[in-house]
Amino acid sequence: MSRPTPAPSPASPQERRPRPAAAKKVAPTTEADPVEQRFFNRELSWLAFNERVLEEAARTTLPVLERAKFLAITASNLDEFFMVRVGGLQLMKDQGIRTRDDSGLTPNQQLDLISRRVTALIARQYEILHEQLLPELRQHGIRRLFEGELTPAQHSYLEEYFLEQIYPILSPVALNVIGAAPAIPALQIALLANIISEANEDEPQRHVLFVIPANVPRLIALPDAEAGPSVYINVEDVLALFLHHYFPAERVKALARFRISQNTDIAVDDESDADLATEMAVVLEARRSSPTIRIEIEDGAPRDLARAIREVCGSRSAQVYAIPGELDLRVYFSIAALEGFDELKVESWESQPALAIEPGESVFTAIQRKDILLHHPYTYFDPVVQLLEEAAADPDVVAIKQILYRTAKHSRIISALIKAAESGKHVTVLVELKARFDEARNLDRAEDLMNAGAQIIYGVRGLKTHAKVLLIMRREGGHMRRYCHFGTGNYNEGTAKIYTDISYLTCNPDYGADASAFFNTVTGRSRFQHFERLSMAPFGLRERLLALITSEADRAQQGEAAEIMLKMNSLEDRDMIEALYKASQAGVKIRLNVRGVCCLRPGIKGLSENIRVVSIIDRYLEHARIFYFKQSGTPIVLIGSADLMRRNLSKRVELLIPIDDSTARKRLIAILETHFADNTQAHDLQSDGRYLAAKSDDGVKAIRSQKTFVRDAAKRAKLRAQSPDTLVPLLPKQESATP
Repeated sequence: MSRPTPAPSPASPQERRPRPAAAKKVAPTTEADPVEQRFFNRELSWLAFNERVLEEAARTTLPVLERAKFLAITASNLDEFFMVRVGGLQLMKDQGIRTRDDSGLTPNQQLDLISRRVTALIARQYEILHEQLLPELRQHGIRRLFEGELTPAQHSYLEEYFLEQIYPILSPVALNVIGAAPAIPALQIALLANIISEANEDEPQRHVLFVIPANVPRLIALPDAEAGPSVYINVEDVLALFLHHYFPAERVKALARFRISQNTDIAVDDESDADLATEMAVVLEARRSSPTIRIEIEDGAPRDLARAIREVCGSRSAQVYAIPGELDLRVYFSIAALEGFDELKVESWESQPALAIEPGESVFTAIQRKDILLHHPYTYFDPVVQLLEEAAADPDVVAIKQILYRTAKHSRIISALIKAAESGKHVTVLVELKARFDEARNLDRAEDLMNAGAQIIYGVRGLKTHAKVLLIMRREGGHMRRYCHFGTGNYNEGTAKIYTDISYLTCNPDYGADASAFFNTVTGRSRFQHFERLSMAPFGLRERLLALITSEADRAQQGEAAEIMLKMNSLEDRDMIEALYKASQAGVKIRLNVRGVCCLRPGIKGLSENIRVVSIIDRYLEHARIFYFKQSGTPIVLIGSADLMRRNLSKRVELLIPIDDSTARKRLIAILETHFADNTQAHDLQSDGRYLAAKSDDGVKAIRSQKTFVRDAAKRAKLRAQSPDTLVPLLPKQESATP
C-alpha cells in the first residue's frame, strides 16, 4: 500500500466521481425577484458554518493537536448534515416535491449546490491535513505508518495482532451470491476486495465485503521508541495488509475502501395510538436499512470496484465522493486526545465555582438568598447537579419534575432521579424519545427510571419537547416552596464542559407557579393556560418575541434610541427575519450573534443596513440563547431553549424566561456586549453570504470573548479566595525615603 498523495485541486474529486444528474440552474438574484434577495439558503448557510470551523484547523497560531480536533469536528458535523439535512432533501426530491424554500431553491437545486460545496470542503479538509497537520505531527513524533515504512519487527507484530484481534472478529461476505445485498452499517469503514483463484485465473472473479466493526480500535500503536513517541497504523491498513489470510489458495487482486451515510430522516408516528417506545424501536431498526445518502470511496479505487460499491449500496440517489486520503477524519479526535503531548495542546481553561454559593452550603439555602445565574462552562455545572442530588436525599422534598432531552452517558442527573424515586418521592420525568441520535439512550434511561418508580412521560404528541426546566417541591415551615432551574442547554454533565450555556436558579413564586402550570400542560394534556412570567412554544413564544421586536421598532419611529441584541445558534424563521428587517428599516440598531445557520441577509440598503450578524467559533461551542431589548432604558432580557427556527417555534415545546434579577440581567447584557466586541474569533456575515474575520484596528486591544470570560471568572474566584475572615484596615501608602 502506498502513502496517500497530496490532496488534489478542489476540482479534481468532482472530476473523478460520477456526475450527479443535471439540476436546473438557479436563476440569478434580480430586482424583480425579492425573495431570493431577502434570505440565504439554510443548507448552504450551515455549510458556511462548517467551513468556518475548518479554518480553525488551518489557524497556525493554534497548537497542532487543537487543530486536529477542529478537523475531526468538521468531519463529524458533515456526517450529521448528510444523515439529516441531505437525507430529508433527497426524500423530497424522490417524492417529486419541487417546492422552493425561502431562498428560491427547489430540493433538486439545493442538492446540486450542496454537492459542489461539499466537494470543495473535502478538498480543503485534505489540503489542511496533508500540507499542514500531518507534517507537523510527524515533526513531533506522531506518525501514521504505511506498509512500505514497516520494519520486519513491526510487520511481525502486526501480523500477530491481526490474527489474534481482528481475524476472528471479521466475517467476509461474498457479494455475487443469490439473495439480498448485505446490510452495510453506516459510518463504518468497509473494504471491498476482488478475489481470484491462484491456481486457475480463468475462474470467475468474486467480490468480498469486509466491514470493520465500530468496537475495533481504529488506531493500532506500534512499539518502536526509535520511530517516535507515538507511532501507529490504521486498522484498515492492517486488514488490507493481511487480507490474504482469509483466502488460502486465492489471491487478493485489488481492493477499495469506502464508507456510507444513511438517511436518518425517518420520524416516529406519534399520532397513532401505538406505544411510543415500541414505535421508536421500530424506527431505530428501520434506520439501519434506510437508503444510502452518501458514499465516500478512497481516491484511486479500481473502477470495477467503485462500480460494485455503488451497486451494493443502492446508490441511485446517493452523492458519491472520491476521498483523497484516509476515510473518516473523526479519527483525529483520538489523535487530539493523545496523552503526553501537552505542549501540542491548548492551555487548559479551568471552570470556577459559583460565587453565589458558599463552600459547603446547601444550594437550597443559596437560592433562598438570591436568584443565581450561572455561565457555563466558565462556572461549573455542578450546582445544578448538586441541587438535584440534595433534593433526592432531602426528606423535605416531596416531588421532582424534569424534562430530559439529552443526558450524559454516565449521568449523575439520572442517578439522582433514580435515588429520589426509590426513596419514595414523587418523580415525574418527561423523556424526549424523539431527540435525534439519542433515541436509544433515552429509551434505556426511561426504562431505568420506570424501574425505580418514577412516572415517565414520552414527550408530547406531534411535538418535540426541547425545554430545559427542573421543578422541585419542598416543604418549608408548613408551606410548599418551589425551586426551579431554567437553562439554555441540556442536563448533560459532559457537554456542559464544552458548550457555553446559561443556567438560572430561583425560588421566586411566580416562576414556580408557571413551572407547575407548564408541567401540568405537557404531562397532563391540560388545556394551555397563560403563564405569568414564562412564554411557551408553540403557544405564544413566537408572539412574545415578535411583540418585543415590534415594540422596539415603534420606539425607534418615535425618535427613541432603540436596540436589539440576540444570541442564538440558528436564525431561520421567516416571520422573525421579516420582523427584524422591519425593525432595521425603522432605525433599530440590531446586533445578532448567530453561531451557525443564518438565513437573514444583513447590510442591504433599505432593508437591513442596521443589522450586524456575528458568528464566533472558538474552543467552546456557543450554545446559549439570550435576547435583549432596550425598551427605553428599562431593558427586557430573556433566556430560552429555542433558536429562532420554524421547528423550534412551531413544532417544539420550548420555554422563554424573562430575567427579573437586576444583577443577573446586567451580567447577561455584559455577556452579549463582550461577544460583539470580539475581534479575534468573530466573523461578520456579509450581504453576499461571505463571512469575514473581524479584525481589530491598529492600536485597538485584541478581544477574545471566551478568553475574557475565562479570565474574569478566574479573577472573581481569586478575589473570593483572598477575602479575609477578619477586617483589615487600609493604611495610607508610605512615601519612599529614596529620591
